[in-house]
Amino acid sequence: MRLVALALVSAVLVSGAGTQTPPLSVPSATAPGLQRIHGTISAYDPVLRSLSIASGKSTVQVTLPQDLRIVYNQRRKVADLKQGDYIGTAALKAADGKLHAQQIAVFPDSLRGTGEGQYAMGDPASNRIMTNATIAAVTASAPNSGILGVNYRGDAPGADGTCTGHANSDSAAGCSGHADIVVAPGVPIIALMLGDESLLIPGAAVSLVASSGSGSLEATRLTVEKDGVKPVL
Repeated sequence: MRLVALALVSAVLVSGAGTQTPPLSVPSATAPGLQRIHGTISAYDPVLRSLSIASGKSTVQVTLPQDLRIVYNQRRKVADLKQGDYIGTAALKAADGKLHAQQIAVFPDSLRGTGEGQYAMGDPASNRIMTNATIAAVTASAPNSGILGVNYRGDAPGADGTCTGHANSDSAAGCSGHADIVVAPGVPIIALMLGDESLLIPGAAVSLVASSGSGSLEATRLTVEKDGVKPVL
């Protein structure tokens, strides 16, 4: 589930609204030059933009670039979702052809269109599908379960006629798709909220990916605890 969360959150932290950059295009934290760091904030220096993180038995120093988006999570239920919401859904395609959600992220309006489309997560044989789309209908069978009907733009129809791939920047190109996503009780639903440096306080849980290409660690994406809701790993 950690990789699912990283895939969903990555788009918010490195992409702007309407870009074609999909969440899964962000390299994993195991790629050369990248480190994934989870821990607790020890201190933050806003002048130097230096964040100290207690991770395991060590303390890690990470620099935050000026344009870094600071994100926090809020919990949601199916009953909270509504027509017009823009969401990212990691789902497993079952033998019956239906998409069963593993995790759902609700994007802020400022990032509507980020990573839009439907595409495989990792190995296509795993039947794990990412769908970034706009909710067309919500059928809630309980406060935290139901079916989401979503519409999206993609690149081209696949062999079975389903619209697949990432949305083209040219609205006249590509294809239009629809998917019904089954949400079972217990599936994590989070709203990705844009925060600021005021959240970087000692004791707060933090999860980030940092680049070491310049010789020091520089954050490329960061999610921090707020109101007791810790980053989804």
